Amino acid sequence: MNEHPMTTYKFKTNIQCGNCLNAVSPFLNKDLDILYWEVDITDSEKVLTVEGEVSPERVRELIAEAGFEAELLTSEQDVQ
Repeated sequence: MNEHPMTTYKFKTNIQCGNCLNAVSPFLNKDLDILYWEVDITDSEKVLTVEGEVSPERVRELIAEAGFEAELLTSEQDVQ
């Protein structure tokens, strides 16, 4: 069992366009604890939403590996 509960995080990023999405996709897709993610490139803060059993630190590491930045805006734990 993973040590992180199911959580939804929102990050402010510098992911600007479709090419940026293509660059970051393999990094986020490889982490099996991330169940869903999307980036709203139309939002001025380029908000990345991540759902899964993953820590915000891990998401930031993956984004950094892809060459981008992510700043945690919010987190919401799924209480069941």
